[in-house]
Amino acid sequence: MGIRQRLRYRFDNWMARGVGAQILLLALFTVVLVLITAILIVVFDVVPADEQGAKNSFGMLSWKALMHALDPGTLSGDSASWTLLFILLFVTIGGLFVLSALIGILNQGFGAMIESWRRGKSRVIERGHTVILGWGPKVFTLLRELAIANQNQRNACVVVLADRDKVEMDQAVAEAVRGTRLRVVTRRGSTMAPSSLELVNLEASKAVVVIAPEVDAQGHVMVNHESDTIVLKTLLALAKVSPARALHVVAEILDERTEAVARMVAGEKAALVLASPLISRLLVQTGRQSGLSAVYTELLDFAGMEIYVQPQKGLTNKTFREGVFAYETSSLIGVITVAGELLLPPDPDRRFHGSDHIIVISEDDDTITLDARPTELDDRHVIAAPAPVAPRPERTLVLGGSSPRLSRVLSELDAYVASGSSTLVVAEGEATLPALRNMTISLKRGEMTDRGLLEALAVIEYDHVLVLSESSGRTQEMADARTTVALLHLRDIARRADCKLPITSEILDIENRDLASVAEADDFIVSNTLVSLMMSQISENPHLVGVFDELFTAGGYELYLKPSHHYVEDGERPFALVCEAALRRKEIAIGYRLANHARDAERGFGVVVNPPKRVPIPFGDGDKIIVLAES
Repeated sequence: MGIRQRLRYRFDNWMARGVGAQILLLALFTVVLVLITAILIVVFDVVPADEQGAKNSFGMLSWKALMHALDPGTLSGDSASWTLLFILLFVTIGGLFVLSALIGILNQGFGAMIESWRRGKSRVIERGHTVILGWGPKVFTLLRELAIANQNQRNACVVVLADRDKVEMDQAVAEAVRGTRLRVVTRRGSTMAPSSLELVNLEASKAVVVIAPEVDAQGHVMVNHESDTIVLKTLLALAKVSPARALHVVAEILDERTEAVARMVAGEKAALVLASPLISRLLVQTGRQSGLSAVYTELLDFAGMEIYVQPQKGLTNKTFREGVFAYETSSLIGVITVAGELLLPPDPDRRFHGSDHIIVISEDDDTITLDARPTELDDRHVIAAPAPVAPRPERTLVLGGSSPRLSRVLSELDAYVASGSSTLVVAEGEATLPALRNMTISLKRGEMTDRGLLEALAVIEYDHVLVLSESSGRTQEMADARTTVALLHLRDIARRADCKLPITSEILDIENRDLASVAEADDFIVSNTLVSLMMSQISENPHLVGVFDELFTAGGYELYLKPSHHYVEDGERPFALVCEAALRRKEIAIGYRLANHARDAERGFGVVVNPPKRVPIPFGDGDKIIVLAES
């Protein structure tokens, strides 16, 4: 290798060191240029004199050469000789090069500095903040819910880390939290890189929420195992940053087969939300019970009633039945023992211990007070539990059989229907149908947006209609557009037939919910919003993990809407009387739904959760009681 190549190689390496090395090299060049100029002036004996006639020293010549390099007019004058002028021309040309190079280097350096500031590379110094790892439509629901949950906090803060442009994130976040007091700090970086996680000050956070990505770079819906792979790598990075696993982690998992691995990585204390099974179960449950969707929304968002877990105060040695009636404006639904056992609900005659935690539905944590007034209940209007009625076979229509959620939805549905039930699945292509116990499944090829096909199916003759999102190979926008068109056709068919058709639809993008606006509680749209609501609740209260597992898992106690005349006689009855009727069946009454308001969106489609116990309620035909029951 020749000397020229060696010099070029060293020069390239020096330039690659950054702006500081480039400025240092430029300064060195300037010093050499000034020294050469001063030496030439001395060699050619054209040293200028000062006002007293004394010739300048070599140091002064160097200084004036430097000034002339920076300003070509500094040493210009009529008395200068041609030799001096040529020497000054040399330094002028060199000075132009120096200044041009300096401006370019500084411009590049400041540009890189501003870009670094714009990308948000500084370490967050917040404390007690919530960290959201990942980006997607769920982020905005999470932020809005956290803003409501922390509106009584003076300096609440959420930090979002995602591999997206920071300016774009800041603009989208500002729109989402406009009008709230919540501060949102964004940082750009990979959620799977420990170096990026160091930026968000995890050890000082109160909760870390890991979101499963929904779409790829092209906007296509990602398959579950791809999204879960990213979540698992993020959990591994969290374990690397915080080996003690002291973090309160709430992670979204799409495929339940990933749960065991995620649990191994995240630890037993982490809250894993199985989104895909959850949405499938809600699609089935809300489709079968009119108004149940409104109940779930009321319990999961921070704007209405919420579920709280806190130490019991004032109930020691009292029975659970006595505890239910000790609260006028809250609903006691369960207990967590000192051993961590979840009783949802416990036996009505179980007595409270001093170390018990109570599970309560209330408007806020400061409204959970023993505020009931002693009142004698006239239980003459309580109805004895009716004899169980054998369930009848049902017919269900499922549109969107090409959905990746189909098998899970059918398995969930089979757990609820009576033996002999039937389901028709309409799919645009081949569909994998699971082996079921209680119902038979038939498959029909066709487009769910085909009006002629829907009319030929006689959809009004079905007990329930489920519209699933066919997302394979499509963007979220296109999948939601097809679901919306099918939903509009179904509504129009039901309107023309003047009948009531319970429809439950799946919408992927939260922003598309408004386009397919809800007409009544039966006509509900399940989306990822419910997953976001649940994750926001758990991030604020880690004790809710077990409560939600119980409520949203098949088997055990679940929420049901049952006829009011099965509990109390028609007429004005205090809700405390309804609670008494439910307790006699080992159920917990938490609210009601009035049929007269079933189509009134402003009144929550007639659904009222956690009503005052002493206020009379006019129960009549078609009204329902919301209970926590085994069946």
